[in-house]
Amino acid sequence: MNDAFLAGAAARSIMPGPGAIDNDHHPQMTVRQQEVGSPLQVKVLALTLAKRSFVLIVPDTNRIRESSADWMRDEIAGALGLDRTNMVVQCTHSHSTPFLETTDGPHPYLTQVTAAAVDAAQQAWAERRPARVGRGLRHVVGASFNQRVHLPDGGVKFTRDYREGLASGRPTDPRMTVLRFDDEHGDPIAGWIRFAAHPACVIFNAPISAEYPGYLTDRVRETVAGGAPVIFGFGAAGDVNCVPMFGTEDDTRRLGLGLADQAIEVFGSIETHAPRRLLTGRRTIDLPLDPVPDLETLDRDIAEVDAYQAGLDENPSAIWLLGSNAREAWSVEKKKAWAKPMGEWAERVKDAIAQGHQFPETWPVEVSACVLDDLGLIFYSGEVLTQIGLDIAARSPLDETLVMTHADGWSGYLGTDEDRQRGGYETANWHRMFKPMTSIRPLPYALGAAEAMIQGCLGLLNDLID
Repeated sequence: MNDAFLAGAAARSIMPGPGAIDNDHHPQMTVRQQEVGSPLQVKVLALTLAKRSFVLIVPDTNRIRESSADWMRDEIAGALGLDRTNMVVQCTHSHSTPFLETTDGPHPYLTQVTAAAVDAAQQAWAERRPARVGRGLRHVVGASFNQRVHLPDGGVKFTRDYREGLASGRPTDPRMTVLRFDDEHGDPIAGWIRFAAHPACVIFNAPISAEYPGYLTDRVRETVAGGAPVIFGFGAAGDVNCVPMFGTEDDTRRLGLGLADQAIEVFGSIETHAPRRLLTGRRTIDLPLDPVPDLETLDRDIAEVDAYQAGLDENPSAIWLLGSNAREAWSVEKKKAWAKPMGEWAERVKDAIAQGHQFPETWPVEVSACVLDDLGLIFYSGEVLTQIGLDIAARSPLDETLVMTHADGWSGYLGTDEDRQRGGYETANWHRMFKPMTSIRPLPYALGAAEAMIQGCLGLLNDLID
């Protein structure tokens, strides 16, 4: 029994209680507590083989800051008597969920979610039993589109129209990978489904919902998983959205159920086996950052932001600012709110320079890996753009390697060198939405960051399997 492969899983509701939602944490992406789509849950998968264990905690939340993830992992580790090193908290990244607060202020919803995660983890750990695992794959086309459309001038447009995105020919990752964990009698213990498309069908002023991942996993659980928890893995999709974007709850339900129809076929056809290896590890990778802009550049950026905001009353259709584009349908007020932090960021950086603040030249990110037979799972706090995930898979020593994002923290977007040179929201302006002297990355990643990330992930996998 000591060398047997063991698996256990459990789920708990994390629907927010009265007063738990503070939309001030995400004023651009508010949620309506009185309306509910797919109910929010936290799901836990616990695996053990010989002396190695891995615990995956997946809440239906948009994101989690590093300090909050560390706190949640510490609470679970303490409850289970384990080291948190082999635990990962990965968000499903639904854009219709309340944001988890940080631990340096009031955090009622984080406390609620953590308590539910601890409870689910205790059940999953206690109910581990001899298990078998199998893997299936389906390529899904037309459910996702790349939102970064290349422009002839060398720039990039953030498209919200899936038709334009699909027509651009930009990469998506069509792999829908399904894992099935069975007990010795062939009854499901858990399922896991990974797909790489933003759960962002309903974004602004949305009903509370797990979006398509919730509809997808619940349908699989109800049909072929025998009621066992089915967990969603959000793949490398920093530039890929689901179809459609800016839709309705009916749209995200329809997408989730359509994906479920395909996942059900895959799940039902999987043959399970006793795995021969379970390996886990972590590595910190230092990614290079751009140098801080000089004062002339900062003044020019501030002037551009001021002119954009001042001109909106006469030209409300204006969308371009600092190489990024707003949504055309946004109101003047929303466009001004979108532009405001970009100017404030530049002002704060000027103040920091005057005060002698030293900006970092690199940014440390921690990646985790779990190897199950010839399947490699990479968990990363940021959002890598799709091509990086595909490159890691192509260069990996394993049969299949999948990159999951929004795990154990939140470090923003990472694109290829070409993505960085073209600019746009993800690679050039994301950091401008936040105060620069905080725990959030203050500058864009520099050229070479993508290759450093790829090499770091491959090095971690090679170290584990050697």
